[in-house]
Amino acid sequence: MACRDVLVRANIRDIMRPCSFFVNSRDFVTSARALMREGGLRSLPVIDGGRLVGILTSQDIMRISSTRSNIPVAGLMQPPQLIVTPADDLVRLSKEMVNREISDVPVVQSYADRTVVGLVKWDDILKKIEGAIKTSLTVSDIMTRKVITCEADDEIPAVWDTMEKTRCSGLPVTRYDKQKHRLEVIGMITRSDIIRSGVTRLEKESDKGRFRAPPRVRSLMRTPAITATPETQVSELVELMLKRNVGRLPILAKDELVGIVSRSDVIKAVCGG
Repeated sequence: MACRDVLVRANIRDIMRPCSFFVNSRDFVTSARALMREGGLRSLPVIDGGRLVGILTSQDIMRISSTRSNIPVAGLMQPPQLIVTPADDLVRLSKEMVNREISDVPVVQSYADRTVVGLVKWDDILKKIEGAIKTSLTVSDIMTRKVITCEADDEIPAVWDTMEKTRCSGLPVTRYDKQKHRLEVIGMITRSDIIRSGVTRLEKESDKGRFRAPPRVRSLMRTPAITATPETQVSELVELMLKRNVGRLPILAKDELVGIVSRSDVIKAVCGG
């Protein structure tokens, strides 16, 4: 397969980007939370003296409730699930990212000293294989037909919990049209949208009287949703994902939701992940 051949001939050094967002283990978690909010990040490398010592995730941030918390990052960080070196091959990395549903992977100089030299994201792999997608695959061949959705009036904390439990980075916001008997997509909400809003911990603080009621999806969702059809070529889908910077696209047939496709679905399909 052409895409797999591209990855076989390349390595991490060819696609990695600078690691622009990170924290120190001695930093306060509130500082890390502000950084995550600024970048809409799901995870942050924890770097001490240039070396990777852990990972802080959005799930970890949810454990704290007070905006004045003095908890250090060291108290919440976890060991990295996956790291790579510049010389590692992209086929193995692609498979690991797909299997573990990891969107950001730190690149270290070597497994011995763990000096951080870069970062790899889903989009970096997609950009590498974009020009090599010659397959006749269409979206209908790779889409997930059982779609997890939410509604505009759903509360954000409940939607966040659904995303965490299902490992979905975004959910289509739907409305059922009773006259036409179809499920329509009216928007999209992602983890990054929620992180940027700074409301991920509302449920944990609502009993303190700080918030009258948790915000609802309609206040954060993006409209209109960027969508594709089952007949869309996978090569066109990748181009759309990269151009519009989206990781999951609802699939519509005659304006009705029939599936969803993620970046990991694409990589698995065209690279044998």
